[in-house]
Amino acid sequence: MTKNYLGFVITHGSLACSIKEVAEKLIKPKTELRCYSNSVQVLEEIEEEIQKQIAAENPDKVAIFVDLVGGSCWISANRIKRDNEHIAVLGGLNVPMLVSYFMNYERLEWQALLEKVTADAQKGIVCR
Repeated sequence: MTKNYLGFVITHGSLACSIKEVAEKLIKPKTELRCYSNSVQVLEEIEEEIQKQIAAENPDKVAIFVDLVGGSCWISANRIKRDNEHIAVLGGLNVPMLVSYFMNYERLEWQALLEKVTADAQKGIVCR
């Protein structure tokens, strides 16, 4: 069964496309993540563009990855989410998070995927 999920990455500066490219070099993704930078477009334009894509493609689920919880990209992603239970906003973006999303996209159902991605992102943070 083909998943009808959409994924977006919204970050400050050039991080969105750069981190996506790094993750794609580590694992061949079976899905696409569309990246946006608030230094290329203003957040209102990004929100509008993503909302249009969601409306046009009518996905069952949407994941929006952002770099900084509480930052402007986080706030923008949560405006897109508003009262839509099918949209998840994941903050604290790191490479393990995207690798996990790519690796588990096809094999896990939505809630399990979100839990796995979040857990793997946290495992990727270590202080020794």
